[in-house]
Amino acid sequence: MDRLDRFASLRVVENVRLIDRFNSRQQIIGTIYLTSTHLIFIDPEGKRETWILHSLTSYVDKLPTTQHGCPLHVRTKHFLAAEFTIPKERDCADLHATLNQLKPDSYEKLYCFLYQAPNYLEKIWDPFLLATEYVRMGVPNTNWKVEDGNSNFDMCDTYPPLIYVPILTTKAMLFGSSKFRSRGRLPVLTYLHPNGASITRCSQPLSGFSARCQEDEQLLQCILKTNPYSNTMYIIDTRPRINAVANRAAGKGYENEDYYSNIQFKFCSIENIHIMRGSLQKLLETCEMKNPTMNQYLNALDNSSWLQHIKSILDAAILIARAIEVEKKNVLVHCSDGWDRTAQCCSLASLLLCPYYRSIHGFRVLIEKEWLSFGHKFSDRCGHTATSDSKEQSPIFLQFIESVWQLSQIYPTAFEFNERFLISLHDNSHSCQYGNFVGNCEKDRLDLCVKERTYSYWNYVLQNVNDFKNPLFRPQSSYASEVLLPVINSQTLKFWLSMYHRFDSSLLPKENISNTLAHLVDHTLSLNDHARLLEKRIRELHSMLDGDPTTIPTTASSSTTTTATTTTSNEDVDDSDVEKGNHHTKISLPELDSGLSETELSQTRIADSISSKLNTILKPSTLSTSDVESGFSGDYSPHGKAPLSSFILQHQSSIDTNDIPTIERIALELNSIALDWRSYHTPLHCSCSLPFDSAQRKYNCWRCGENFCARCIERGIYLPGLYSNSLAPVCKTCACSIKSSPSFADFSALVKSKSTEFIRNQTAMKLSRSMIIDQFNNDR
Repeated sequence: MDRLDRFASLRVVENVRLIDRFNSRQQIIGTIYLTSTHLIFIDPEGKRETWILHSLTSYVDKLPTTQHGCPLHVRTKHFLAAEFTIPKERDCADLHATLNQLKPDSYEKLYCFLYQAPNYLEKIWDPFLLATEYVRMGVPNTNWKVEDGNSNFDMCDTYPPLIYVPILTTKAMLFGSSKFRSRGRLPVLTYLHPNGASITRCSQPLSGFSARCQEDEQLLQCILKTNPYSNTMYIIDTRPRINAVANRAAGKGYENEDYYSNIQFKFCSIENIHIMRGSLQKLLETCEMKNPTMNQYLNALDNSSWLQHIKSILDAAILIARAIEVEKKNVLVHCSDGWDRTAQCCSLASLLLCPYYRSIHGFRVLIEKEWLSFGHKFSDRCGHTATSDSKEQSPIFLQFIESVWQLSQIYPTAFEFNERFLISLHDNSHSCQYGNFVGNCEKDRLDLCVKERTYSYWNYVLQNVNDFKNPLFRPQSSYASEVLLPVINSQTLKFWLSMYHRFDSSLLPKENISNTLAHLVDHTLSLNDHARLLEKRIRELHSMLDGDPTTIPTTASSSTTTTATTTTSNEDVDDSDVEKGNHHTKISLPELDSGLSETELSQTRIADSISSKLNTILKPSTLSTSDVESGFSGDYSPHGKAPLSSFILQHQSSIDTNDIPTIERIALELNSIALDWRSYHTPLHCSCSLPFDSAQRKYNCWRCGENFCARCIERGIYLPGLYSNSLAPVCKTCACSIKSSPSFADFSALVKSKSTEFIRNQTAMKLSRSMIIDQFNNDR
């Protein structure tokens, strides 16, 4: 309820029933709060909240009144289907009308222009430079050049200002080809393989039954000549042949084979946007079936043809990748207007060919290049505004996302990103929470000034990058570093349960392998980091108690257990033996009877000596009020104790110099790290009442170990118990408790004062290493 204070409620409807679509007898009674941006359903007893963003609402249906009330069915673009039963029909009618009115009717009213991000997310856009990506591919070179003829979008208003074309082309040739192609989308370079073969993309020609364009024919011959290893090239039309032939009647169509020499034509069977929209509708109806039999469910899934369409897209991408890698031939790809099926096939083929695009950063570059720079009608296809033509909406980007997911199931170690990243990408392309996917092309986003007025989705990914990493990713594996050419059979593809049933917890696996592995990785990192600090403190105390720092190891071990080799102190050496040159340790009679070896006895005496001295120093005393309130009360307190003397250890870096902790500081460190973490599969809801679904990551607080959602976690907390002094995720309750401790204030000041130069040096080293790697890759 605290979050509702930030929203002005337009309507409040009480005693609303939320029906479980798989069990109509299971109903939740709560209250609907309608704000200018969200519909919020709150169950006060079960402490459950359901937030629905208006821009994610697909449609709202008011069903006939029943004896229990008036049903209101809400379906969203991220596949939430909620059925509310409202006691009064008048309230239901008002709510239905208001929800339909709240959908934005123009770009200026989109959520991205109203969204206030958390404090950790700044309104900074990491600039994507298309030229940088082409330089990575080795362009410009002796075969390809950069052309600025579209700098004012004169040649094509849906292309980027800079395009890459064969070096033999002229401006007259480019402008002539642009006029001959639908929407002016002439053939341009989109991917260059290391073997010299290339992928170019464009739209269909305005050929009709007999029209031709010499400039367009010359441009394709120039593209053919850029590859010295082949004297032929492919033109791959991603449409079914019958569709391409039908377009000839409208003055469009496909290239006449008689006019284009040394070119092989191939058609794929990817259907148009209308067929895909109907297929998704049938798929969602299948997902909403109540208690179907196995035959009913499988037949309905088959009748939707959804997986058949996914297979057609993957087959086309593999065809392109095989032509590039195996046959070493150039490929020109187009569909009708060149920004739906063309974007799908070019981006998937690049993903198969180049391992770089299978990293998180590389995948971002791929989407920026193929979908944003070269244009995709995100606003029309996703229906961002109420004025969008429903016939223009189609799940084109969703099909691309699912195709990538299908590949990740075939090659689980080849992709750096996980399923959550793909689901997040899909949801944010529809929600308009960030400005990246607003508009239909780069020119639209420039006109709307989205970089100045909105937050960037990629900045959000960067700040939460660990949430999107695949724990199975192995950069050294062959699949992660080579071209992927899978064989896709009907049995290969899977139904994506976590996408289409993510809100139906009863249908999802009780334990997700990827989430469990990520949980274990984070827990191990926390314990290892804490163990390194404990090892350091033990060495410091050992050195202080023995007064012999020369016996301390010079490096910190990264393991959780350290075996230290120590020398015998002078107190244990007999003077007479020293005079005789025999350095033997005195052994008492009980020690001789113990059966221990001399080495074991020596280690036992040292441990007893250290334990005795520690017990003297760490004597229990009265706890301060601040320690008790802060939650860091231990069995001892530093009050009344003289501070430990300062000394410098050989293993300490510049950040650790003169950083000798007090007993209070040690207590703070020991109590700031949770050794046991709660399992991911245990809680169904966060403490704030937000239900956990498959697309939402559960965070463990590194101090208390409990599970929380993203909004209940603070990431910018320095935990004293970590050796690395790195930021850790901590729940808000623990964050307040830590910050209220006087010792934490001293610790924070110490970290800030001594880590600036260290961090600057580390950053410089990383940049230098990155430059060396980039130079090596370019040379290779």
